[in-house]
Amino acid sequence: MKKSVVTGILVKKDNNVLLVKKPDNVGPYAGTYLTPGGGVNTGEAIDEAVLRELYEETGVKVSNLKRVSFDDAVTENWKGDETHYIMLLYAADYLSGDLQSTEGDDDNLEVIKWFSEDEIKGIKLSPPLKKFLLKLGYKL
Repeated sequence: MKKSVVTGILVKKDNNVLLVKKPDNVGPYAGTYLTPGGGVNTGEAIDEAVLRELYEETGVKVSNLKRVSFDDAVTENWKGDETHYIMLLYAADYLSGDLQSTEGDDDNLEVIKWFSEDEIKGIKLSPPLKKFLLKLGYKL
């Protein structure tokens, strides 16, 4: 089994949060909504990794970056390959940027969108995202 250290970031803008959705054939939790984020490169500071991944996937920059939590999960990707993910979870406030992937994004995201708390209740959340939102006090 492989092990991977990844970041995830919940970005807030007004009363909305930024979520992304991977297509059905990409990565772990394919076809579900996630926080933007991704792998930490060897030698890369985790705070830099989360900001890099956020920008690559969404084109967004943030302020008030906070380390919030960590979690882990063992899951299969769409090919059936099992990986143990160590997840370093952040929160931040929207600063600038358009919602579009940039150079370096390798996930080919299907959706990059702001969601209200009510809208979140109607979409398919990845298990780690659901757990994170509950921990932050969201009513799902």
